[in-house]
Amino acid sequence: QGSNAPAAHNYNDSVLYVTGDPSGSMSILYTDNPKKGDWKVIPLIINDLQDPDLFIDDDGKAYMFWGSSNTYPIRAKTLDREDMFRPSKITYELFNLDENNHGWERFGENHGDTVLAGYIEGPWLTKYNNMYYMQYAAPGTEFNVYGDGVYMSDSPLGPYRYAPNNPISYKPGGFMNGAGHGSTVIGPNNTYWHFASMAVSINVNWERRICMFPTYFDRDGLMYTNTYFGDYPHYAPAIAGKMGEFTRWMLISYKKSVKASSYYDKYKP
Repeated sequence: QGSNAPAAHNYNDSVLYVTGDPSGSMSILYTDNPKKGDWKVIPLIINDLQDPDLFIDDDGKAYMFWGSSNTYPIRAKTLDREDMFRPSKITYELFNLDENNHGWERFGENHGDTVLAGYIEGPWLTKYNNMYYMQYAAPGTEFNVYGDGVYMSDSPLGPYRYAPNNPISYKPGGFMNGAGHGSTVIGPNNTYWHFASMAVSINVNWERRICMFPTYFDRDGLMYTNTYFGDYPHYAPAIAGKMGEFTRWMLISYKKSVKASSYYDKYKP
């Protein structure tokens, strides 16, 4: 079985790992001992699924969210944890792109393609102060404007409302671009971090590298990330008093000559 954009969820002392298969199937791997890694499998929970996100709420109710399409919306099912994560027969449709009103969702480099539809993908649900923040990526992995937006709701299944400060994770400039298809987790000292992807697009057009940005919630409950100088070194989350702050190290290799001991002909330094 393949694994496309997998997701992990920590629940009590267990870790659950969700595999989204390019063929459309999905399984859940789980372990009660992450250090030992004795994984068990619950196969083929849901078919026709890409970019899964497993969410277990404080009341123990489980949900599966997914979506990667330029046609279909972000969707969801409830899961029965007491019955091998059996999915509900009902599929909930949460929201889709609205490119006519949300300019950052438009396709292409610098959102320049007004013909092709953008992609909505990579859902990820975060709960903060009893508010649910459904994050999603748009408009395309390979573009400098690949970023994350968020919808907010009082319930995991909606109805959701569009956040007025979107996109919340966005980095179209710099020597490394993009900040989309992210997941938000709690780090040291109860701080929030948004792990996303930045475009490399050398070997294949969707080639990416993982990035991480400090994430906050303002007094109005709006979620946002700090991508300022996001392609430069920052202090790690474990550095007390400087977590996520800019080191102020500058790029000194710009337009400098480079030598390599070996390389492919197509990739000369």
